Amino acid sequence: MTPLVLHLRPGAREWYLHWLGQHHPRLVERYERMYVDGAYAPTWYQRRITRQVHELADEFGIGPAHRGEARRIGPAPAAAPEPGPTQLTLL
Repeated sequence: MTPLVLHLRPGAREWYLHWLGQHHPRLVERYERMYVDGAYAPTWYQRRITRQVHELADEFGIGPAHRGEARRIGPAPAAAPEPGPTQLTLL
């Protein structure tokens, strides 16, 4: 799992800030401050989001596979009980 924080290149940045202003005006100033130095959010913020996503993935049992194993998508299912002998009917 690789979380990616929004990056706003020229053109996309203007469009997104306009959209944000129409739909969530209280967030515009925050995003303008966060992206003042360019297209990418500050490194500290990217690391914080990555850490939060990995903590949640661990909590809910999702995440990367170990080499040679299937990717985890939840807790391992309980083993099914071994079936006993089956009685067949003649008719």
